[in-house]
Amino acid sequence: MNNDMERRGSSVPMGRPTGADPPVRRRRIDRRGGRHGPLHRPPPGTGGEGEGSGPGDGPPRTGAMIVRFIVKLAVIAGILAAVYIWVMGIHIQHGNRMYPFIMDGDLLITYKLDTYRAGDVVVYRSPTDGTPQVSRIATIGAYTLDFTAQGELLVNGSIPNDKVFYPTELPETSGVTFPYQTTPDGYFLLDDFRTQGADSRVFGQIKREDLLGKVVYVFRRRGI
Repeated sequence: MNNDMERRGSSVPMGRPTGADPPVRRRRIDRRGGRHGPLHRPPPGTGGEGEGSGPGDGPPRTGAMIVRFIVKLAVIAGILAAVYIWVMGIHIQHGNRMYPFIMDGDLLITYKLDTYRAGDVVVYRSPTDGTPQVSRIATIGAYTLDFTAQGELLVNGSIPNDKVFYPTELPETSGVTFPYQTTPDGYFLLDDFRTQGADSRVFGQIKREDLLGKVVYVFRRRGI
């Protein structure tokens, strides 16, 4: 019994030799550079933890971020300007000269790289005042054009197979004499609402360079 108690009293905890010093806590090595204790963090302004490299550096990368933002805006603006000048266009219709297909206040999107054909609705530069206008291409090329007493268009003596909702009337201020002869590079334009308007019945044919684009989308904006 006494021998058992002596053995128990003289026993020591496993894993630590008698009289050994307590283990030294090893300091971890920061892989990003420098030795630091377990809870030690480099003070601000000494180059650690994303801070500046020294006093007076200011907010990190603020100037570079602003420059990159301005460059992105300039690139986007340049792309949009190029698309607007050479590819697409926007036009707001004023008046009902193209009624019922296009009405007053409609927003039109035009495409400038397509091939023009008879029947296309186009935006063009008016020869009378230079303003953008909207009409439909009646003919392209050399034709003899005239109108019947019932207001029907004659192309080389024949009536085209076109749907015309309103009879064609010659404006009193027309500067064109009919029969009218177009040239191989001429575009003869007519409005859909042909009882009024100022199209090729007034100023004659136009050239390819006067066309500003084919109407590909119409967005109704009446009442907005």
